[in-house]
Amino acid sequence: MVSTERSQRTMEVPSLSANGFPLQLLVVALVLLAMMDLIRGYDFYAGGRDGWVLHPSESYSHWAERNRFQVSDSIVFAYEKGKDSVLMVPEHDFYSCNLSRPLLWLDGGNDRFAFNHSGLFFFVSGAPGKCELGQKLEVVVMAIRHWPPPPHSTPCPAPKAPPPLSVTPPPVPDAFGSWTSPAPAPAQLPATSDAAAISSLGIVIAITQFVLLIQIL
Repeated sequence: MVSTERSQRTMEVPSLSANGFPLQLLVVALVLLAMMDLIRGYDFYAGGRDGWVLHPSESYSHWAERNRFQVSDSIVFAYEKGKDSVLMVPEHDFYSCNLSRPLLWLDGGNDRFAFNHSGLFFFVSGAPGKCELGQKLEVVVMAIRHWPPPPHSTPCPAPKAPPPLSVTPPPVPDAFGSWTSPAPAPAQLPATSDAAAISSLGIVIAITQFVLLIQIL
């Protein structure tokens, strides 16, 4: 009878899954998707809604200044294939519009370039004469910020014990009636102990707490 009741109670325990898929795995999948989105970065479209054209509604310099580019972000050049192209050039060729030695040449019409390191990137139009008319773009890519570790705190030294005090008792008469003073004895002071180090508990990640809560329930 007892075993029957136990089996019934076991069968009445609610399942910790949704549609047969464990909630723990669902949480892990959501975390992985969020991490993949952060690693992939953000796509910026050169020229905004106008695309890679000669005279966009917002100048390329102003567009680049108001956007924040970081490593793992990408820039997309959208234009009509066969009528334009994109060249990535060195800095001195960018200002002089020298198209003879590009570092990279893109002509697909919907080109995507990923920033794999921080620094300056220079892009110009590959069509003759368009660079001189202003179709060029300078992008400043910032590195991913890493927070420095907290500085190690130096424990304060324990205070030094004061020197022992000497107490001289009053003279007492000896057997011959003369007064003698015994040798002073150092006073006993309570021993000092070093301060014990207190270890701080680490902060548990919110996702781990959530998974543990599901397991308890």
